[in-house]
Amino acid sequence: MRFLDAIAAKISRRPLALCDANDVDGIASAALFLRRYPNGVVVLSYPSQVQRKRWYRLFKWDFVADLPCPGKAAVRADHHKTNRPCADREFYDPEAPASGVLALKALGLEGDPIAQELAEAARQTDTADIRDDAVRDLDLAVRYAEYDEKLYIAKALSRAGLKALSDPKIAELVARGRERAALVLKIADVVPKEGELAIYSPVKLPISYRSLAMELQRRGVVYVNIFVRLSDRAYRLYCGADRDSEYDCTKVATALGGGGHKYAAGAEVKAPLFDKERPLRQFLELVKPKVLYVLGKCDNIKYECSEIQL
Repeated sequence: MRFLDAIAAKISRRPLALCDANDVDGIASAALFLRRYPNGVVVLSYPSQVQRKRWYRLFKWDFVADLPCPGKAAVRADHHKTNRPCADREFYDPEAPASGVLALKALGLEGDPIAQELAEAARQTDTADIRDDAVRDLDLAVRYAEYDEKLYIAKALSRAGLKALSDPKIAELVARGRERAALVLKIADVVPKEGELAIYSPVKLPISYRSLAMELQRRGVVYVNIFVRLSDRAYRLYCGADRDSEYDCTKVATALGGGGHKYAAGAEVKAPLFDKERPLRQFLELVKPKVLYVLGKCDNIKYECSEIQL
């Protein structure tokens, strides 16, 4: 679907954007692009996909936000420490609070009230400084949305800003997000609160693991690594660290083929066909936790571990 959308945009000579699918920052950046170019086409993707799939390099993207270099781009807005610049015009600042803030400038929308509202939503969510209930609802909707739902949100935001939350379809996504956020709090209640914490989820739960990491940090955990088994051979790392601490999440993330910020980073890892446990061993070798807390059973884990019953 992503590839075909990009092909269709090029054939019809419509502006083409590539934005992060992970969170509000990426979706807000996509909405800003659509506000600047209402006839534009947005492709949403994840950093690991951009890094590994060659078809992204077949196109010159008119706008890229919150993602690694896809090969060729006219304009790119990004604030990730590990993403190298590549565009003809770069709005790159690793000290910026969100890519959406940079996208606002890159797209020449500083004087647009709705655009400013979207950039502020990106800032609040990406710095874990959510002060607006509407931004909190948007975050819940985006975190648990499927691809088509995220595109729908971006298009609605581009037209109405946060007033788009009154759209019945988006309101349903918010309600679903609230249910899953309640499960995050339930898990956070039973996980030990230690300065350093390593968690393994052998089965992907219907939650936002990034939200779980942030919630544990709010409760006193200074450095948290969550390793999730997505499928038989696919794994995902979520790392969070206090901004003022000595920890650097990019060290673990880049060692596993990912990237991000010092205080928040991640990676997707695929295991070899005949050694499906290798990524977990690599994770443990990098993090070296005293105890690995498992959201489930410690079956076949050759490491000091403790089961967390949900």
